[in-house]
Amino acid sequence: MNADHPVLNALLQQLRSLNEQYCQLPNEINRYRVVRQEQLIAQWAPGFRFAA
Repeated sequence: MNADHPVLNALLQQLRSLNEQYCQLPNEINRYRVVRQEQLIAQWAPGFRFAA
């Protein structure tokens, strides 16, 4: 997957936003949203590695 792909960039931006929300308010709903976004990225871009 091309790292400059606009859809991938949009998905990653959404993930960053969700992670910020989870850091500010750590609850089950926000954690679920983060995990679901990670799963969506994994489905859309198989083999994509998240930065550690």
